[in-house]
Amino acid sequence: MTAMTAMTAMSGSTAMTAMSGNATAAGNYDGTTAAGLLLARDGIVGQWAGATLNPRERGLNEPANLEDWSQMVRTMVVLQDLLANSGVAFSPTGCTPEVAFYHFNRPCDVTAMPDTFEITAQRLAAFIRPGHDEFVAQLELVRDYADLRADRLPEILSQAGYPVPYMTAIADLHPGRKEFTHELLGITQVFATHIVLAVKQALACHRPDAFSPQVQPVIPTPGHGTLPSGHATEAFAMAVVLARLMEVERGDGGRGGNVTDLYVDQLMRQAARIAINRTVAGVHFPADSMAGAMLGLLIGQYLVARATGTGCLYPVSFDGTEVATPPAGVAGDLVAVDFRTENYLTANADPLVRAPEHDGIVTDLGDPIPASPGLTSAPLKFLWDKSVLEWKKR
Repeated sequence: MTAMTAMTAMSGSTAMTAMSGNATAAGNYDGTTAAGLLLARDGIVGQWAGATLNPRERGLNEPANLEDWSQMVRTMVVLQDLLANSGVAFSPTGCTPEVAFYHFNRPCDVTAMPDTFEITAQRLAAFIRPGHDEFVAQLELVRDYADLRADRLPEILSQAGYPVPYMTAIADLHPGRKEFTHELLGITQVFATHIVLAVKQALACHRPDAFSPQVQPVIPTPGHGTLPSGHATEAFAMAVVLARLMEVERGDGGRGGNVTDLYVDQLMRQAARIAINRTVAGVHFPADSMAGAMLGLLIGQYLVARATGTGCLYPVSFDGTEVATPPAGVAGDLVAVDFRTENYLTANADPLVRAPEHDGIVTDLGDPIPASPGLTSAPLKFLWDKSVLEWKKR
């Protein structure tokens, strides 16, 4: 429920509606205005003349129809299309069960078989849950990060919802000039939320304060599982989508060391900082950020592929049983592995293409999956193309 509210607020549409003074977000007039309109119509409408206009007949299921709908309706249509072709499932694999994020391939044309059609699934991301001992080892890092709370508290509090202002501070995201980009980012975050909450439900991992009363988070502990981090997932997904839009603006792929890379560096660093702040706050383990960053980067790449039908998807795997593994050849206590921010600090590294490997915890899951026109979501492509035009106007 809060996700949709946050997305509307992020887009600026709520503020724009309020500026009118009469219409609410639901499209209703206040009682005085409604009564005034009733009287005004009686005074000016004249004799009934029937249908005097000839509206354009819209094509069935045309993406162009989205331009005629309100922002919230467009959002619902795009999200429905994305969620209808993706999902999270529990997949027992040998003795180690995993939770996986899938893309579902559906036939493009089902007119010949309206009652049934075959769906194939492609596994894009897989998660193996850390065990009790791994979380206990990670708890020592949570305690260490707590020393940063006094320095990070303003960020932590203002990032409790969707931290769009922290991306706006980097890129030119004025809602009056980037209306469709804001819609696209809102959908990116809400789609990421749907996926990450499904993974959290399946993995069902305890938050840090379940292991010690001394954690004492500085914000309310969220009412769902800890791994993957939702903030890390959403922030990294948004960073990838924004970065790809900025590359389109430059027209050269953005990997040539030009100004686009400077923006991308900042987007990646901001996403990593947002993730770390959740550990500082006491509501996440570093392992949650590893899993969230992996999923967020994959979701960002997935959305770009579904919007453009180009590029490759690189399936990835998170193995939580490795987050507290002693160094090779060293016996003794478990060693907590931290979230390595250096993986995400520069645009010349892999994050825009694939989730970087992380101490053997995040690894490739299989061969790259080439994007194809059949992967394209027509509603998402409509919104992407509109967003691209906003960046080309710069």
